[in-house]
Amino acid sequence: MDSDSEANNPRRMESLWFEDGSIILQAGSIQYRPADSELIDGCPVVRLPDPEVEVTPFLRALYDPQFFQAFPARTTFAHLFGCLRLGHKYGVDYLRRRALGHLSSMFRTTLSEWDATGNSEVEDKGDRLPSSVITWAVGAEKETIICAIQLAREVEALWVLPGAFYCLSEKFEELREKTFHEVVYDGITANLSIQDQHDFLKGSAAHIASTFKVMKFLGGRPSIIEGCTSTEDCINERLEWLEHSQEAIRDYSRMPLEVWSSEDWDLLENLCPHCLAVLKQKHEEARQAFWDELPQMYGLPPWNELEQMKTDAIGTDLLF
Repeated sequence: MDSDSEANNPRRMESLWFEDGSIILQAGSIQYRPADSELIDGCPVVRLPDPEVEVTPFLRALYDPQFFQAFPARTTFAHLFGCLRLGHKYGVDYLRRRALGHLSSMFRTTLSEWDATGNSEVEDKGDRLPSSVITWAVGAEKETIICAIQLAREVEALWVLPGAFYCLSEKFEELREKTFHEVVYDGITANLSIQDQHDFLKGSAAHIASTFKVMKFLGGRPSIIEGCTSTEDCINERLEWLEHSQEAIRDYSRMPLEVWSSEDWDLLENLCPHCLAVLKQKHEEARQAFWDELPQMYGLPPWNELEQMKTDAIGTDLLF
């Protein structure tokens, strides 16, 4: 059925159809009758230029306080997309801030919070601190990342873009050509601008190169660490795991922050305590250096400017 036929055969959104409403709104093929304090004869139909996938969550959030609760309540990307885009467009500031809080929960602005969330999918968050909570899931097909980048550009939420571009690079093998074409996720259509495509390709190359830098803590030709208490054993242990590090770089080339996990340190259990502590510090310094450079890799302002934008938009936390 084409769009003209759908518009001529509209359907009511029962959860947003109130008998005392004095106006009927129509978005696509869906009609809404918002409640009003006065009853009048006749209900004029106002056609909205926005798609129903955005209008429905937006109106439900306005009329049902339980529908779109503030972070850290769980939500969906489709709900935050509609609330944020139309909240921004129509100047509903409290809803815009609330949706920005949810969007920002996925794409953190500090390495410590990125690590705390694990950049994971939504799960039971009852016993977790707000700094470690993500309130929505990316979805199996990962097109959500492209939708999030387009949305962040539109509402000027630039602080989410470094993390979003990191995720896009990480999932590029799954998305491939979708990165450069229009995608559809849960009724939402999106595509990267030509400039974002250019910035992504340029940044992704630097992103991948950084994985090798992060793994340099093991050393191509391990040297003796000052203060080592077991020189020969420590050198041999590091040499033994050089091959493992090369495999990790190959398999996780787009994941410099995760290429060496906390569990991987168990592989170096025979190092003396001093060498182990030094290598952990070098590894963490390399991760932090990558994080500090991440925004500029993708043509974005530095973190301190992005943090200020975030504070100006939603304050110092996500609780709205």
